[in-house]
Amino acid sequence: MPGASSLSEDIAVLPAALAESAGRFGTPVYVVQLACVERAAAQVESAFPGRWTRLYSVKANDLPAIVGFVHRRGWGASVVSTGEWQHAREGGAANSSVAFEGIGKTNAQLEYAVREAAAGRPPLWLTVESAQEAAWLSEAVARGGLGRGGLPPLDILLRLNPQVRPETRPEFAVGARASKFGMTHEDLLALVRGGVIHDPGLRLRGVHVHVGSDLDDVGAWSMAGLRAARLLARLRSALEAGPAAPRQGAEHMDTIDFGGGFPVPGPDAPAPGQFHDALVRALDEAGLALPARPAIEPGRYLVGAAGWLVASVLHARSGAGRTQQAVLDAGMTEFIRPALYGSHHPAHALAPAGDAGLRETALEGPVCESTDSLGTHRLPVLHRGDLIAIERAGAYGASFTSRYNGRPPPAEVLLWPDGSLELCARPAPGRQAPPRRR
Repeated sequence: MPGASSLSEDIAVLPAALAESAGRFGTPVYVVQLACVERAAAQVESAFPGRWTRLYSVKANDLPAIVGFVHRRGWGASVVSTGEWQHAREGGAANSSVAFEGIGKTNAQLEYAVREAAAGRPPLWLTVESAQEAAWLSEAVARGGLGRGGLPPLDILLRLNPQVRPETRPEFAVGARASKFGMTHEDLLALVRGGVIHDPGLRLRGVHVHVGSDLDDVGAWSMAGLRAARLLARLRSALEAGPAAPRQGAEHMDTIDFGGGFPVPGPDAPAPGQFHDALVRALDEAGLALPARPAIEPGRYLVGAAGWLVASVLHARSGAGRTQQAVLDAGMTEFIRPALYGSHHPAHALAPAGDAGLRETALEGPVCESTDSLGTHRLPVLHRGDLIAIERAGAYGASFTSRYNGRPPPAEVLLWPDGSLELCARPAPGRQAPPRRR
């Protein structure tokens, strides 16, 4: 309920839990309502049932306990670094349910994936972003002995840049023609025909495509999916006509990861079922069908609306007319989205003074940057120590925190469906890849 001075009645159970979290664990504190995550996951499962592989995009919120919560529902994990891979594993996700993606995989990270595969713990698949990455990976699997001496190959997908116009803000559009993500249709065909990925240690399973985040419509998403399906058919043909030594058949080409991008639930936002139906309709009209193993990887949709950031007022001052300015103990180091994207997240006073006292309030962070602002909200007169709850902070909030100004990370708490609170933690930051297992 944007602009309100208190939390809406339909979530009336939250204020006490949010205030208790602040009292027990201090502020700033993130609180994730798992009942909300559960509802969102169930909606995705209903929209993409059956043979769909459902992966949680860990970058949205990489708290291992959240990964574990959805993993126990049968979800895998989509990770973009070995650090996130470590978080997924801490949450209980086995490598066989972890898809390793990411545009900037280092040599050490690729070597880690190869070592895990050689030790009998391969990821679900590894997504290749470029021809140069493919060439280095081909050498790495040969050195690691994959596909030789009884060791299975490493399953890979090739990432397609679908060159569409995603219905989202420019910062979130990764499937546009000029983006840095993935390869063009022509580049992918040239890569397969050139034989770089024909090493016996690599097994091409299909295509990965992702158009962007927080999509306002289903058009670009379904068009990208259609282009991925057409490309999969052409790649099958290219593989069957590929080099004879070694020759890779097309019998394993069964996968398209259609990405994520579903927006946080809202009255004007397209629901997951609309994305599914638009894709199936586009494929039907083109005379195509879903592959044997379709996949999706939502993140924001599961956790965005479930998360709250609770902060304390450090000081407030009156402005001209019925305005005020308040500095909180949370800002861009804890929640960068307003400063980075200009996004607006409704804020609520946990102990409101009543609507009669509402005034336009500029909420500011404590960081030494003028851009450290959390927007303007209608709030009661505020005083030092008052609690402010910032709404829809569950996605790309806690996982985006920084140490600028020497600030410590905020506490992170899970609110379980039974009302209990659990303080959680992330693994200590690692280097380029987790330590080699002995």
